[in-house]
Amino acid sequence: MRVLLTGVGCPGAHALISNLKLQDESIFILGTNANEQAIGRWLCDDFAVVPWAYEENYIDSIIDLVRKNNIDIVFPQTSWEMFHLSKASKEIEKYCRLLASKHELVAICENKYLMYKHFEGKIDVPQFYLVKTMAELVKAAEKLGYPEKDVVFKPPEGKGARGVRVLTEKSDRYDLLFNGRPFAKYISIDELKSTVGKNEIPELMVMEYLEGVELKIDPVLKNGEMLTCSVKNRLNFASGLAMGFEMIDDNEAINYARSLLKHLPMDYCIDISTRGGVLMEINPRVSTYIYSKNYCAPYLALKLAMEEMSADEVKDYQTKLPIGKKMFRYYGQIDY
Repeated sequence: MRVLLTGVGCPGAHALISNLKLQDESIFILGTNANEQAIGRWLCDDFAVVPWAYEENYIDSIIDLVRKNNIDIVFPQTSWEMFHLSKASKEIEKYCRLLASKHELVAICENKYLMYKHFEGKIDVPQFYLVKTMAELVKAAEKLGYPEKDVVFKPPEGKGARGVRVLTEKSDRYDLLFNGRPFAKYISIDELKSTVGKNEIPELMVMEYLEGVELKIDPVLKNGEMLTCSVKNRLNFASGLAMGFEMIDDNEAINYARSLLKHLPMDYCIDISTRGGVLMEINPRVSTYIYSKNYCAPYLALKLAMEEMSADEVKDYQTKLPIGKKMFRYYGQIDY
């Protein structure tokens, strides 16, 4: 199998590439990234610099690499690349396969406001409002119970916790000032107003602050049917990135995902995040996995997409989940 793997400079690239190779040493991986200083440059069989996904010639550059390297399947690893590649699926699939859901479903996941509207009345979602001015933000926060209750605001299409803040009057401002990191996620309404001043705010989603355990639900899918699925409990964060997980046995979470997928029939690998049993977000792409010699969800998705494994064969892997296994992410270094 010859794979073009995008975004090989992202935090999960090292583990993904390494574990795909553990599953099949003969797999050929052409890594791509917009920055030549990507870890995949040193791990993949070959590497190419491509434009950013939003640039006009991005799709043409991917297709050119597919044709020159006899690629069997394109594997998008980042959200923006998934969005643009799925949009160009008909063009790409003239030359190879694409590991992606239908673009209209990807687009729903990429905009949290559209995602919550899509599921409203179908499954439990947090209370939420879309605001475009400071006055609308304050009004929405008050409707959600602020200041007695904490409130979250975030960009509808934000990535990696960028722009996410918890609006609260309960935090210790002195402690945050002298002991917190400069990118502390907590802010009061007065601090927000002072920071924004007379400037306009970007379009934001204001929603209730969810309490409880944060889970990551990671199915392998075909037309919305869950073939196998793992559940992880998030253990910690650093700089907005989850750094530790434990795979747990949680049938309630799996059943929740199954009910959600009735209204969003996606394919291959996605990541569903919940807190306190309520939907937070859906990443329509591969995310962080806990791997084992006998279980590698992205590899199963590739085999399924290439029709080298049937849906029933993928289902058999549900008994091979490494329940109880933990992972932690750490910073490495490449000298060149």
